[in-house]
Amino acid sequence: MLLDASNLSKSIGAKYLFKDISFSITPGKKVALIGRNGNGKTTLLKILNNEDHDFEGNIITAKGIRITLTKQEHIHNLDQSPLDYVISSVPNYFEYKKIIEDYENGLGTDLNRYLKILEYFTEKKLFNLPEAVLSTLSDFNIPLESSHQPLGNLSGGQKRYVEMTRLMFSQSDLLLIDEPTNHLDYLGKERFISWMRGLKQTVVVVTHDRDVLRYVNKIYEIKDKRLETFNGNYDHYISRNSSETLSSVKDYTNQLNRLKEAKKKVEWGLQMRAKSKAWKTRYDHWSKDYEKIKAETVKPSFWIDQSSVENLDKKVVDSYDKYKEKNIKINMVTQRERGAGRLMIRDLSLGYDRPIFSGLNFSLRDNDRVLIKGVNGAGKSSLVKTILSLAKNEVPVASIFQGQIVLSDHVRIGEYQQEIDKRYLSLPLAEAVRSAYQEKNVLIAEQEIKSLLAQYLFNPTLDSQQLIMNLSGGQKARFQIIKMLVDKPNLLILDEPTNHLDLPSIEELENALVKFEGSILYISHDTYFIKKIGGKMVEI
Repeated sequence: MLLDASNLSKSIGAKYLFKDISFSITPGKKVALIGRNGNGKTTLLKILNNEDHDFEGNIITAKGIRITLTKQEHIHNLDQSPLDYVISSVPNYFEYKKIIEDYENGLGTDLNRYLKILEYFTEKKLFNLPEAVLSTLSDFNIPLESSHQPLGNLSGGQKRYVEMTRLMFSQSDLLLIDEPTNHLDYLGKERFISWMRGLKQTVVVVTHDRDVLRYVNKIYEIKDKRLETFNGNYDHYISRNSSETLSSVKDYTNQLNRLKEAKKKVEWGLQMRAKSKAWKTRYDHWSKDYEKIKAETVKPSFWIDQSSVENLDKKVVDSYDKYKEKNIKINMVTQRERGAGRLMIRDLSLGYDRPIFSGLNFSLRDNDRVLIKGVNGAGKSSLVKTILSLAKNEVPVASIFQGQIVLSDHVRIGEYQQEIDKRYLSLPLAEAVRSAYQEKNVLIAEQEIKSLLAQYLFNPTLDSQQLIMNLSGGQKARFQIIKMLVDKPNLLILDEPTNHLDLPSIEELENALVKFEGSILYISHDTYFIKKIGGKMVEI
């Protein structure tokens, strides 16, 4: 047993993220941790890594095990080079290296210690550590020059590669990995999955990436403040979750019927209790029964993936729809506007001091879907940013060396970008929504903002004053969708829209996009999402 957790509880203020959860992590397992946004997945990883001490319960770890947690941000390491950042995570490297150097320079006297450290360095393959790290970073398409420059100069995808490299060299027994495939291109994602599958170490990974979930052998789901265990991968989870949810729906329906009958008895007893002592005794008994049943009737969270729902009997589906877990509600205009959302790319060469790509040709017409595919650095985001700049009559940062980007006169673009524009970060959520509407010259009343926030699972009172920069990844993603749909766009440009969204929210987004009557240009490395949205692929 690597780690045993018992009766863990974590609260923020009066709200519990999870309560009295217990689980074990055994050697060699690939474990996924899933759950709705805000349920405490990242918090649990920090507790396991001894970074968060404000919790109830006990954690027992095997003697001497080393645990490493990935970082989603590198706020405190931006000036450090990727090479130094990776090497600094290798246990004892600098200390032992100095002892070896001192001894060999005649400054050390303890021969036995020197020989033991020499053996350790040989066993752990540390003599050529810097070269090995640089070689691995190079395999992840991080140039030698960038490996010696500050981390702050790297893109989001490159920082993910650095994190992966850090894990590879960390010599840890338990790897805690938070949203590993966000910002990775399709090659990076394939590398991560291949690396994870080949690991001898134990992995706990927080992810909603269904491609990654296919290759784990256990899934823990935080739901209703509890932890549910599913042995097997995503397919097993989907199958068992469907079965258990339907059983829970049936049980909940039966509880509601019992509660209804108990309430009728109480109402009847209330009218009759004054007639005799016997009726008063009955009334008191029925009241106690009612309160007991009422306390036991707690609605669980119900969610079944759409594919499973489609195979269910209509009566069962109706019952599930009645009680299923509340999800974001995306309202998109479904009226087709002929020619309004058109985009044409003609023999385009785009770049900065020199072209990143050249000879790009494709077009988007009514209701078309186009997937832009390419590795990190191929120019996908530069293409998107240039299209958006031209649509706003702004001078693009990138240069068009050859060719054209042609947009129809009546195009209204809704964009979903990986990073939220900096001008929103210091604004409270409600103010950011108001600002997004004002920028598109669309009026919105205070009550409409509250209604919109509730529609996207925000608390209109508590969350409205939270700064955008302090929102979770999932909350930021939901704000991006709100902003994207402000002026009823007829052309959507999406850059990795499933990053940070939980599984039910991803499905809701997919369903809305399938029904969308405008055209869609999108970048995604989620094979499930690509299969759902479809369209033609253009590779840069």
